[in-house]
Amino acid sequence: MTTPRATQYRTARYSRLILLLATVLVAEACSTDITVNGDYPSALTKKLPHHVGLLLDDTFSHYTFESSEEQDVSMALGQSQVELFNQMFNDMFTNSSRLNSMSKASTSKVDLIVIPHIEEVQLAMPFETRLNVFEVWLKYNLQVFDSNGEPIADWLMTAYGKTQSRLLTSEKEALNQATTEALRDTGVRLVTGFHRVPEIRAWLASQQASAALTQGRGQ
Repeated sequence: MTTPRATQYRTARYSRLILLLATVLVAEACSTDITVNGDYPSALTKKLPHHVGLLLDDTFSHYTFESSEEQDVSMALGQSQVELFNQMFNDMFTNSSRLNSMSKASTSKVDLIVIPHIEEVQLAMPFETRLNVFEVWLKYNLQVFDSNGEPIADWLMTAYGKTQSRLLTSEKEALNQATTEALRDTGVRLVTGFHRVPEIRAWLASQQASAALTQGRGQ
């Protein structure tokens, strides 16, 4: 015979199970996991006559952004970053190589070494902005060294992308497109801004003057 106490215990137990299941379902519904995948057009720019070595460490190559503010978002950016930076520096310089370490720079005979770091990712979701827009900000720090490993510049660069969610079929697609737009903006800023950084501009001018002097002596 089932006692009132046993019935009450079972009811409470079932209630906890239902609450737990509901919590899991809500958490899954509010979780977004994406691997950013986009295409990045080639840069139409005059190439700088130098050999650049691009050092992309594991943190950069496998970077994943994690956010747990109200809605869990996980975005794997690493591979897209690698593709973008490889392409941009191939377009910006006459020669571009991937380096595994700073020590490889001397054997690769590079003129410049560039080590990019992703410093910050910010998201603005529609429920935050009260607009039907997804926004993404990316902040990078580019460390630039000469062939001897001596520092030339630390360049902080911010990029931005957004998309309208109503034009897309899912939140994942919207976030992917907004992040891709931010990465494309990163490419534009690399091409237009790299040679304008004062320390880099001074280094380029010194290399041009040195090349002109060498050429003059040879005539």
